[in-house]
Formats: sequence, C-alpha cells, structure tokens
Amino acid sequence: MSDHTPWPLIAKYLAGECSPEEKLAMEWWLEEYDNLLLFRQIEAAWKQEKEPENDPAFQVESGLSLLHAKIAEQEEAPEEEPFERPRYLKIGSWLAAASILLATGLGYLLVNRQHEGRATGGMAMETKTSGPKDVVSIELPDGTQVWLNKNSKIEFPKVFTGGERQVYLQGEAFFEVVPNPEKPFIVKSDRISTRVLGTSFDVKAYHGDETASVSVATGKVEVSKEIGEGEPVRITQLTPEQELVINTEKDETYINIVSVANIAPWHYGQLVFRDNTYDEVMQVLHERFGKRIVFKSSIGQCRVMASFNSTASLNDVLKLLSMSNSFEYVIGKDVVTITGGTCH
Repeated sequence: MSDHTPWPLIAKYLAGECSPEEKLAMEWWLEEYDNLLLFRQIEAAWKQEKEPENDPAFQVESGLSLLHAKIAEQEEAPEEEPFERPRYLKIGSWLAAASILLATGLGYLLVNRQHEGRATGGMAMETKTSGPKDVVSIELPDGTQVWLNKNSKIEFPKVFTGGERQVYLQGEAFFEVVPNPEKPFIVKSDRISTRVLGTSFDVKAYHGDETASVSVATGKVEVSKEIGEGEPVRITQLTPEQELVINTEKDETYINIVSVANIAPWHYGQLVFRDNTYDEVMQVLHERFGKRIVFKSSIGQCRVMASFNSTASLNDVLKLLSMSNSFEYVIGKDVVTITGGTCH
C-alpha cells in the first residue's frame, strides 16, 4: 500500500463528488497495481453500505467513536490472524466513505506497523560492496538480481519479512526486481527513495555527489525525497525510458528521455558515452584499461556521443574517437598520449 494513500480523495471518488482534476488524479493513482488492489477492497466495503434514502446525516462524534472502536478491535486482534475488513455502520453522505477509509487505513497501518516492528527488531542484515575496478552481481533473498557498479555498497535483510522489501544503497546499482504486488521493493539511498513492485531500473546516488538519478528500463517506479525523519515526499512516477535527475543540494529535478540501451550499460560491460566530455571519457578509459591518459591538446571539454561493446580494446575505442575528433594518440606501456584534435 502506498505511504501516501489519498483517503479523502478516494472517499469523494466513491461518492461521485470528484472534480475533473480530482478524478484525473485518482485515475493516475490507480495505475499502480497495489493501489488498485487496495481500492478494490475499499470499494467492496463501500458497496455493502445500503443506506436508506432518509438515513440521518453523519455525526462527527459518532463517527469518531466508531473509528476508535475499530482501532481498538485491531489492537485486540490476535497476531496470527489475517487482517479482516470490519463491518461498518450505515451512515450518510460521502463522509460515510471517509469514515470507512479512515478506519480501514488506520487499522491496517496500526497492524502493519506492529508486525513490521517485531520483524525488523532483530533482523539480520547482509552487506555487499564493490571495489574501484569491479562490477559485482548479487541475488537478493527474493530472487531480485542486483549489479553493483564500482565503489558501491548495498545492505539488505537476509530474509525479507513484513510488508516491504527494503534495501539501502550507497553508489550505483541496476536492479531487476522479482514482481510481488503484496511486497513493494524499496531502495533507500542518499536522500531519495525509489519504490517499485517489479521492474528493472538503475539508481545512482554516490555519497557526496551533488546529483542523484533514477532511470527506468521496464515497468514503473515511484521516486520520493527523504526529508529528515518524516515521511518521504513523492517527486514523480517514472515509466520506461525516463530518467529523473535530482540535485539534492539545490532541491531541483528534471526528467530526461533515455534509451534502454543507455541505462546502466556498465552492468553488461559496455561503454556508453552520452554527451560526456573527453576528460570524463578518458577517466572511464583509465578505470577500464588501467592506463593514464595525458592530453597535449585542448579537446578535454569537447563532447562525445559513442558506444562500444564489452569486447572493445583500448585501441578500438581510441581509433574510432580519433576519427571523429581528428586527434592522434600513442599507447605506451603505462601512459596514453593524445595530441591535436578539434571539437565538432
């Protein structure tokens, strides 16, 4: 269930009192599968309320009493019993829906948090890291596949319990998440939270970097900002071939369109440059091939658009780039020297 369930909006939607804008917002919220499942349960409860035409108007006091009674029922319910939707009194107007939603929502959250508290109290965690040269492949307890980019770390439970599958990331990782509508998958990283049900996506959030990014290859993800100890604040929902870039220092965001082939190509061993400078390109080549690259020219800030498969040698890469930007290069034992060249 979403951490930001719009209870009043759902109530108005069920009662047919939404404005066109509210209806659109509700339909957008229902696009998520777990939201749709929750809504169907609430809708079933709502439809069971056969209110008479002359039923008295809803009274706030009696509504609060009902709500407190329902929460008390949840507190007294045995742990092992599955959550059962309570029966509700017949009350008039759309506030009836609001009272049903509020009782259902608070009761569910109360029980869920009790279970989660017990599950995470002594939870055994596991940590995997990658060094400065290697990409590390990991399988999580639910079968989700993770590729850690260089200089990254991921922490996850040895067994996923409770209603969520939550992991903690420092650096960059590509995820292929096993679908489970009952247990959303959440990646916590530096000031951002990425929530999915089953999809493939990349999260890049290195500690100390001014920007972080989330790119989606398949499915949908929801990205939120982590602000202090409060609830995350949703930024947006991303669909395939969208990349959200977040400036965590200036609190600015923008969305790029990216091809699936350009999302985390490093986890396949590919080299992909998208409008990178030559200074950036040569740093990547240094990390890949272990040779220091020295410019004796002014092309360091020239931009590069190119891609190479995992088997390309250093000479293959430099040969193609030199044809594009008219530079010459010499590959020595430890150093590559680049001279000449022009920007296009």
